[in-house]
Amino acid sequence: MRHILFLAIAILLSGQTAFGQLPTIQLLQSGKSTNLRGLSSRNGKEIWVSGSNGWIGYSLDGGIHWNWHQPAGFANRDFRDIAAINKGAAVITGIDTPAVILKTVDKGKDWQLVYSNDSPGMFLDAVDFVDTLQGIVLGDPVGDPKDSRPFLARTKDGGNSWQTMAASFNTKIAAGEAFFAASGTNIHLLPNGSFIFPSGGTCANIWIHSGKEQQRGLVTKLPFRQAIPTSGPNGMDIKGKIIALVGGDYTKPGQGDSCFAISYDGGKHWQDQHALPGYGSSVAIIDPRKIIACGLHGVWLTLDGGKHWQTIDKRPFNSLLYIPTTKKLYLAGPKGTIGLIDGL
Repeated sequence: MRHILFLAIAILLSGQTAFGQLPTIQLLQSGKSTNLRGLSSRNGKEIWVSGSNGWIGYSLDGGIHWNWHQPAGFANRDFRDIAAINKGAAVITGIDTPAVILKTVDKGKDWQLVYSNDSPGMFLDAVDFVDTLQGIVLGDPVGDPKDSRPFLARTKDGGNSWQTMAASFNTKIAAGEAFFAASGTNIHLLPNGSFIFPSGGTCANIWIHSGKEQQRGLVTKLPFRQAIPTSGPNGMDIKGKIIALVGGDYTKPGQGDSCFAISYDGGKHWQDQHALPGYGSSVAIIDPRKIIACGLHGVWLTLDGGKHWQTIDKRPFNSLLYIPTTKKLYLAGPKGTIGLIDGL
């Protein structure tokens, strides 16, 4: 019995040693009347954030100082996502009524409307750029409910113009299946032109497409709860062949099961850990085992690919972004809160 007790203590201590000194969050901004969800950077120095009440934040020095703007005529809009393009240039997506995309080239002072769509049910969830020219935007299913499909539009000129993309898949979207706009991280455009996005609601799937309209993309079931309209994957990060997903039921943010899944082979197979402490809206892969996630109940760290998690902070955040070149991780959330974890 004594040997068993010593073994249990050793295992406990080894787990504590593995995590070591937990990183801390430095608050850069807080107290603004906006719920920040969009977060982007192209070079690690220029940081962009976007959120409700039309607010856009821009920093030229890695988050030390911030300039805030509301695009003229859009002060009441909810800009769920933002994508940095190049120096002083970015695009933002306004979710609905009508759904819009705006672009700036002067650090957010002036914005030009580059896309608008007032079709019934239009709701833009996320935008992603792979370089300074090529980008993609994802929206909720549109059209006849019996034959609806994900809304996709692409740009090849840095966001100046957008063309809808009639991408086909091996499975039709189900009734009640949709995409979440919690953090603007649920679509990724890859350098070869392919793109990946997860769905939730009545079905939780991963959608993978080559980017060539004449080819059908694959749809594969995810190890998340099915048939719950408010549940499913809300955030995604990709590093090589590693895909990490976080989610859950945003109406039950303290419920930790069915909140995390990871694939090490580009989405062919998934490890369902069910170990995240609560609903997650955004995730960042630091290395194959070191991953950080955030949600309405805090920020968490794993060092073993999601099997065990440690709480870094209990404050709510919607989105996070890791900058490998600077080893800094930025977070954005309610009340205009922007945080920084340095030295990762």
